[in-house]
Amino acid sequence: MGEGQPRLAFSYAMWMLASVTLSVAAHDVRFCAAGGVLGLGARLLLAQGEWTPSGRLGVANLITLARLLLVASLGLLFPLVPRLAFVGAVVALFLLDGLDGPVARARGEASTFGAAFDMETDALSVMVLGLLLWQHGIVALWVLVAGLWRYVYAAAVAVVPSLSETPRSRFGRAIYTVLVLSFTAAFLPMPAVWSAALAATGTILVSISFLRALRYSRTFATN
Repeated sequence: MGEGQPRLAFSYAMWMLASVTLSVAAHDVRFCAAGGVLGLGARLLLAQGEWTPSGRLGVANLITLARLLLVASLGLLFPLVPRLAFVGAVVALFLLDGLDGPVARARGEASTFGAAFDMETDALSVMVLGLLLWQHGIVALWVLVAGLWRYVYAAAVAVVPSLSETPRSRFGRAIYTVLVLSFTAAFLPMPAVWSAALAATGTILVSISFLRALRYSRTFATN
């Protein structure tokens, strides 16, 4: 990673926290979605030449870019289609998430930038889904905690010398999968208490995951 990476990660995290704040104030997920597209678009341009080992953008990053644009469009899609159709679209988006990593490895396109681009698109997915659950009165405001963790964690790692970002673990990937599935299921037509229970399960698990990551960040930073 370049010397400017911690500063860039901090700037992006603060940008996203501001975007989420605007979304909450306006009661409109589109501020966060637009912030994510603009922020990650800027990171994409700044990383030119480091996108893949060859320097080209690569197929895997194109898949992630398409996923980013689809995630950003979820707020526009939600009021236009039935709940079941929306849930189907999110499931399809989640399945697409499983393609970029294998494609990158198969084509020799795996890179530090690609991994970060994928992870931040995942984080935006969680934030957008959480905002939609809150904005449409399905779950209370606390549901945003799940999405906010990534940006708070990134900011903390960037400014606290004793912390360093840990590589994404199998445990973290498993928790992300459960989180997305629980948030997606919460959109299904059902009693509000069930939607809240599903969203709470994902939020609690991802909170445990990030607290665990913070603990190991200290160990990783000293090695």
